[in-house]
Amino acid sequence: MADPEKWVGEADALNMDTDETLEQELTEDPADIQPKFFRTPSVDLIPTAAAVAAARRRSSVRSIKRSAASAEARRRSFATSPHKSAVPPFDAAAGEVSIELEDSRPYPPRLETDDEEIARFGGPYTWRDLKEEMKGLCTLKTLQRKLPITAWLPKYSREDLMGDVVAGLTVGLTVVPQCLAYAQIADLNLKYGLNSAYMGCFVYALLGTSKDVTVGPTAILSLLTGAFVVRDAGREGEWAVLLCFCVGCFQLLMGFLRLGFLINFISTPVVSGFTQAAVVVIILSQIKNLMGLPSFGSAKDNIIQTLAGYYSKIDRTNGWDVLIGSICITLLLLMREMKMPAWRASEGAAAGTPPRWWRALKETIRLMSVSRYAIVVVLATALQFVFHHNNIKGLSVVGDVNAELSPPVPPSFNVEGRSFGNVLATFGSGLVLVPLLATMESIAVAKTFAHKFRYNIDTTQEFLALGAGNLISSFFGSYPVTGAFTRSALNAESGVRTPLGCIVTGGFVVVAIVALKSLFQYIPKAALAAVIICACLTMFDFQIFRELWFIRKSELFVLILTMAMCLFLRVEYGLLIGLTVSILMLVYPMARPVVIVRRRRKSLLNRSPNMRLDECRINVIPQGAIFFPAAEYVKEVFNDPLFSVPVKALTTPRESNANGELRGGMALRDALPPIIFDGIHLTSSDYSTLRALRSVFVNCKANHRDIVFVNTSDEILDIIMPFRKKTLPAVAASAGPDDAEEQQHPVPSKHPN
Repeated sequence: MADPEKWVGEADALNMDTDETLEQELTEDPADIQPKFFRTPSVDLIPTAAAVAAARRRSSVRSIKRSAASAEARRRSFATSPHKSAVPPFDAAAGEVSIELEDSRPYPPRLETDDEEIARFGGPYTWRDLKEEMKGLCTLKTLQRKLPITAWLPKYSREDLMGDVVAGLTVGLTVVPQCLAYAQIADLNLKYGLNSAYMGCFVYALLGTSKDVTVGPTAILSLLTGAFVVRDAGREGEWAVLLCFCVGCFQLLMGFLRLGFLINFISTPVVSGFTQAAVVVIILSQIKNLMGLPSFGSAKDNIIQTLAGYYSKIDRTNGWDVLIGSICITLLLLMREMKMPAWRASEGAAAGTPPRWWRALKETIRLMSVSRYAIVVVLATALQFVFHHNNIKGLSVVGDVNAELSPPVPPSFNVEGRSFGNVLATFGSGLVLVPLLATMESIAVAKTFAHKFRYNIDTTQEFLALGAGNLISSFFGSYPVTGAFTRSALNAESGVRTPLGCIVTGGFVVVAIVALKSLFQYIPKAALAAVIICACLTMFDFQIFRELWFIRKSELFVLILTMAMCLFLRVEYGLLIGLTVSILMLVYPMARPVVIVRRRRKSLLNRSPNMRLDECRINVIPQGAIFFPAAEYVKEVFNDPLFSVPVKALTTPRESNANGELRGGMALRDALPPIIFDGIHLTSSDYSTLRALRSVFVNCKANHRDIVFVNTSDEILDIIMPFRKKTLPAVAASAGPDDAEEQQHPVPSKHPN
């Protein structure tokens, strides 16, 4: 144990400014008083605990003036005091002012208030919920929820503007080459990619609830769009625009009806299997542009058809395209990993912040890394421009793009002379799959960044924002759009502050269309193919295979099945098959719920040495709620041979003679053991299930067998046993299994062994 005298002497050697220390103690933030494991962003939501802690800290400090002559006596008094704090008193440099801590023994907290709030989440939508929403329709809070720009725009600052402009321009440098490349995935003219990159941004900035999401075309959605458009008459652009209109209407309908929960039925293994297969299909379809082969096939082809096309045209490979494509892929991969090392001060130099030139160089390298797609496409386009003016032919280019800003025009609803109903039938499952996948992708991106930066999003409002974005974009020649993960991550990394950054990105695309439309014709196809391949490489997820192997192999089967069907059939067929199998795996436990049947039998020796009795009971315990798909299955459970084995028991006669009198008295007979059904989960069951249990009850009574329902409410018993007596069954319903058996099916008393 340490010497108190030595401890006091070390404390006396401290040289601290007492007035500043006292002021710091008195003005300390209550949040800093909390232990480190208790500091959370919501500490201001518990002011009572923080205020009590601060008051306790402030009340334990007192300033006392004493002379320097009594310092030794005070130190000795402190060393022998049993109730002092762990920090000894000290003298200032002048030896006149010191701080002494009062008694710091813990004291029990005093209860001030005891409030309780109860909120209901989930369940059916009731009239009460509708009334509550109708009351709040004309409030400022509702306006800010339905039009989020009214919430953040009044608080907009200059710092927000600087962050949004920088982030918006950075994303704009990426979205222009990407939207041109993604139009190739959908086998559409490149102008549809440019038309899809700006109007969705404008609409989402007004209605969206995430500051980081950037709306535009994506690789997965482009592949699905190309799979559902019709290409027979060369009017695939009109089909894509009309699909965008239908997707927007479907998303708006889901938002108004609050059907956002439907996207939760698309499980993660299905989405992962579809995504991985789509990445393989996309990369394989872009190799032809990387090799300079003539165009063949479409987005509807499976992997076998695509490989057959390569086999037939491999002899027409263009060496210039292979060279430029390989260089572009190499540059993109190198620039993605390009970053400055951490600053280290040289020997003899003062450590601190790096110099200005170092910070400028680091920011330049960062901008080059995030703008790598634009840099590579610009360099390849400049090279092709030089080749063109020197009459050097070698690279395959995209050709005339015809990109221009046109006034809003409604999509054609009678494409190729078909009626609107025929058009909808042609889209088929695409009317459901495309909006569901688009919304799920965007909401997943929004939730990711909302969790990272600690703000909330409104899922219903996201449906409305995406639906309005697709609906309005279709009037400007766009195909379906959604939130893009890579561009949203770049937006967040660049320091975006509000959704205004999305408007800056859309404005940059508009300027690019107006100012650079004459240069788009010189973009090499190999450069765009390199952009697509490098963007898709980051979408592979190999970890999910390992996790599902150790956690649940049945879901791994769903993932592999979805991936295989997408590769060897078509992507839309594979997605439908995987979704169907996943839902069947979800519904199967409802049709075959787990029911535990426990039969317990004891052989008893009665006082009479020649009489042996059996004590037997059967407990039926469902492990969850039972719904109508399992109604017949529950009835089949009671037909198991486990229920039909008789036992020896002293029972009353079950049959009567011709005069209606019971034959004989209590005697040893073969009897079926009673059934005790635990109905604790029946409160959530539906009417069909209760009718099935009524049939079980009637069959038991017809076979002179007792059945008791325990942990079951009177309302449920009234349906299962409509003619029951209201007195005795109520007692049995509330009793435990052992008590219910004693009341309904008495057995002889046990003989002690």
